[in-house]
Amino acid sequence: MADRVGTAASPRGMASANDTVTTLPTAAPAPAGAAVASRVIPHSQDAEQALLGALLLNNQLYHEIDGLLRPDHFYVPAHGRVFEAIGKIINRQQVADPVSLTSFFGKDSWYQEIGGRAFLEQINENASTVINIRTYADIIYNHALTRELISIGTDMVNAAYDDGGNEPQNLIGESEARLFDLAERGHTKNEITDLKRPLVEVVRRVEYAMQNRGDVTGVTSGFSDLDKLLGGFQNSDLVILAARPSMGKTALALNMALNAARARDDNRSGGAGVGVFSLEMSSDQLAARMLANEANISMSDLSRGQTSGDMFGRIVTASDTLSRMPIYIDETSVLNVATLRARARRLKRQYNIGMLVVDYLQLMRSAGKIENRVQEISEISQGLKSIARELNIPVIALSQLSRGVESRDNKRPQLSDLRESGSIEQDADIVMFLYREEYYLDKLLPPAEQRLAAAQADDKVAKMMEQLEKVRGKAELLISKNRKGPTGAIALSFQAETTTFHNYTDAPRYD
Repeated sequence: MADRVGTAASPRGMASANDTVTTLPTAAPAPAGAAVASRVIPHSQDAEQALLGALLLNNQLYHEIDGLLRPDHFYVPAHGRVFEAIGKIINRQQVADPVSLTSFFGKDSWYQEIGGRAFLEQINENASTVINIRTYADIIYNHALTRELISIGTDMVNAAYDDGGNEPQNLIGESEARLFDLAERGHTKNEITDLKRPLVEVVRRVEYAMQNRGDVTGVTSGFSDLDKLLGGFQNSDLVILAARPSMGKTALALNMALNAARARDDNRSGGAGVGVFSLEMSSDQLAARMLANEANISMSDLSRGQTSGDMFGRIVTASDTLSRMPIYIDETSVLNVATLRARARRLKRQYNIGMLVVDYLQLMRSAGKIENRVQEISEISQGLKSIARELNIPVIALSQLSRGVESRDNKRPQLSDLRESGSIEQDADIVMFLYREEYYLDKLLPPAEQRLAAAQADDKVAKMMEQLEKVRGKAELLISKNRKGPTGAIALSFQAETTTFHNYTDAPRYD
């Protein structure tokens, strides 16, 4: 068994310089017999005592840092206990000072060991008025965060050296989970605001909507009826696009991505760069779909190379057009929320994307080990909503529906069909279902070459064929939840040959 790295730990009482040392690995494993560097665990007892002293001098300062620091952020456990007690006493509408704290702690042995009331009075006497107590709070928090990073790194190195045969991917996932959790538990910014800032933002959006004739205030979907209903996909929204297999949800999401990217390329309102995370299809497959869409050529002809000279010219032209589109594809097949968040941040920073598409939610995994799949899906949907809020962009996440849809006579999806977790509905701002009646009717009817004879012999088959002709090429987008506005059904046209959706009233003919 390889030697393990010492884990950083907080002292049990007042610390001295001699007990703040941890052994960390150098850039490469040290050879046998070589000395290993020693480093001091990041902390500042002066900052901790200064903050406590300021609070004892002026209890009102506590409200400036309430929620920003926790007792375990303090390196010296005694300081953390005093901080916690100060908060409890102040929240009781009482004065926190050495007298009240001594009464609060009573005869606790640890309190007597650090000097009791004399220790608190010394802190109180040495304290000075603090104009910005946040400075000390930031110092204490940053040291706590760094110590936790040291602990995670140390555990990661020890696990990597372990001969237990743990898979590297598992170690990476566990480390990512801890880092993600550390980030989520991080320093809370001031989340309280008066009405002035949000009102200014609302007025700005109204003005923008007026300038754009009120149609699109967010990222355009490219479908006029949908944009009118939603006003476009709004920043920080989590949009769930759900359907049973073969309905065309990936095709619809790609159409929306193309429409938004094309609008940005043309400098039209509602345009945005789009990041696409494809867990099911490769970037080549996605590119082929978009190429067939843009060139209006069937996927089968494109994949088999059955194209004429005119068709090839359209393919080249479409390829040139698509290459300018601000669409960025990540085809990682195994992805968790922490990794998705990191890569989405990079896309936002490097390419200033305005929308994210995730295909699809059920293929994602949680960063940690969660046995219950429902809990795992809940963590994923919450993480996607968190990403939308953090990056301030709409996130469109595709989702499968449960098989219960197939057992009903009316196969139009409903919210209860969302697979594996009600939290998807809870976390989503918008839930859209894609439904094509043509698909189900076609499955119920006899093979194409037998239908005419079957219709002549059976009125039921004849009526089904009549209905099939009415809905052929028609799709419905059912907006079943819209946190910011109305719900409803949107009619779209679907071209199966090119896997392309269009506005229902102006769908082009397939050549």
